Amino acid sequence: MLFKIDKYIIKAFLPTFVLCMFAVCGIYIVIDVIQKLDDFIKMGSKAFVLAGHYYGLMVPVFVAQLFPAITLIAVSLVLVKFAKNNEILAMQVAGINLYRILLPVFILSVLMSFISVINQELLIPRLAEALVKVEQSTFEEEEKNNILIEDEANRILLRVWTFNVVEGRLKSVFVIGKYENGKKKFTISAKEGKWTDDNRWLLMNVVRHNYDESGKWIAPAQPMDEYYLETTLTPEQLSLVDINSTLKSFKELRELCKKEPENPRYSVMFHSRLASPLTNFVLLFLGIPFVVGFERMSRNVFLRVGICILICCAFFVLSYVCVNLGNMGILHPALAAWLPVVLFGSLGLFLFDGMRI
Repeated sequence: MLFKIDKYIIKAFLPTFVLCMFAVCGIYIVIDVIQKLDDFIKMGSKAFVLAGHYYGLMVPVFVAQLFPAITLIAVSLVLVKFAKNNEILAMQVAGINLYRILLPVFILSVLMSFISVINQELLIPRLAEALVKVEQSTFEEEEKNNILIEDEANRILLRVWTFNVVEGRLKSVFVIGKYENGKKKFTISAKEGKWTDDNRWLLMNVVRHNYDESGKWIAPAQPMDEYYLETTLTPEQLSLVDINSTLKSFKELRELCKKEPENPRYSVMFHSRLASPLTNFVLLFLGIPFVVGFERMSRNVFLRVGICILICCAFFVLSYVCVNLGNMGILHPALAAWLPVVLFGSLGLFLFDGMRI
């Protein structure tokens, strides 16, 4: 009997999950198309082919970003259907508790989480370069943001927050120079820079810090109005190196953290990638109790689903705030990534344990 119930729940959940995935991704694509409508109009007859190619590459990215929300929506819809038809009550009358009824849902969520990790770590990094080329050739922008590029010949690592492709201007520049042994030799921070007529980068409002071969800082800092950066990097190279770090694999993120340890953004992203598989279960533990566990709170199923959505939105808001605080260096990267998971995961477990079974 239990095996038949498991099969029944799985058959109800899988089609709902697929429909939710197509629906949510479809809404995401429609919103993105509206934002890029001017670009598509300029393309003329080629718009449909280019849009199909671009969004075909973007679908795995959308699924990776929206997977926890898709899973929660699918589970909620299935449980609401069961609750309205009194099927959950019938199972409980037959002696099956709520935890056992939900077991196949959690098993499927574990399997899907593995698939999501494979998508993020294997498929998306392989599509990243093709996706970036399509974006650069189709949606050419005047400015590119958060560029990280290495000049191996001069042993420097260059990070630029904003690069104006048309004017060849940089804003918020940070440079790390290294000795042959890999230790930090100097750091340069500049408010802005530009590509000069003699094919060099001129940095302005500069502060340089020097370090000895052991990596210790040599006082004092050197403020300068202007500084010519010795590098082989050109504006063309900067405009090409724009692969979004969210498209990179776990291994590539770890290498970015080693290359630029002073930049907390990559450390936050690294720890967030570690925590992301648990997000799916945090949302399920938060959402399920409100859908089927607390009938005495309200007989209106849709009110309980609304409360569930609000709590889950609060989780994403806290995650967004913590990530931004981590990127600014206010929170430790590990704390920025794991704090929402720990807080809301604990709340979810408390709510899940308090359900009427």
